[in-house]
Amino acid sequence: MFDPMIDQAAGLRAVMAPLGIRLVPVVLSRDVPTAFDVLWTLGAGLSVLGQRVVALDATALEQPERPGLLQQMQRGVAPRQAPVTEPWTVLPAQAGLEALVQTASTLGPEAAGQRLVAAFPHNTVVLVLAPKEWLSVLLEGLPARPLVPMTLQPAGLVDAYSAVKVLHQAADLQPVLVPVGDSLPPEVSQQGLRVLQDTAQTHLGWAPDCWPLPESRPGESRDALSQWMLRIVDSALTLDEPEDAASAWISPHQREALVPQLWSC
Repeated sequence: MFDPMIDQAAGLRAVMAPLGIRLVPVVLSRDVPTAFDVLWTLGAGLSVLGQRVVALDATALEQPERPGLLQQMQRGVAPRQAPVTEPWTVLPAQAGLEALVQTASTLGPEAAGQRLVAAFPHNTVVLVLAPKEWLSVLLEGLPARPLVPMTLQPAGLVDAYSAVKVLHQAADLQPVLVPVGDSLPPEVSQQGLRVLQDTAQTHLGWAPDCWPLPESRPGESRDALSQWMLRIVDSALTLDEPEDAASAWISPHQREALVPQLWSC
């Protein structure tokens, strides 16, 4: 699916944090397939570029026979500088993310961040697929850029605006729209996108950036897709392992929040 790109891979490795992980939140909405399209593209593409990638899937519950994030946080990681042994991993993460949301809502995002950063080897790209309500609690006030996968169909526009509104108003985040190709005429798609951004500007006082998922066509260069992935990793939230009890995430105005149910979005 992806061509080897030596120069792009070198550039991607250069932006990786040497002693921490990079967190890429991906909003899970009613359009689950579109969210997974973006998740799979990122996971597969970054792994081809030599990165260790772990995806945390809030739709899958950890089980004794299928452990996931909850067990990973309980046992931790050793050694911290583990080699890349497999392309990329998708972990069941519903219970683990619920636990992190509870930690963030009671002790603050910094405490949740310390638990998460200790669970994975350094230089791991961690993709977090979760509902907007969960991400707004986990990331409140942080310089994260949650990705909002969407189609430009009417229902997709409504869901995308809902995610943008919650993340911006409740958590002071600046999410990024990620339109995924559909069958609509280009002029119709562009009109829908303009309406969404204009509505956000009018009612939220801010319009989200838009980083469309590049379409793959036979015979075309993969440079556009590589640059798209590089941009996302470069904008990811860096979580460093704290040297002491200080926060791994900085959130000076944390407010208490309730843990929402998974399908309240």
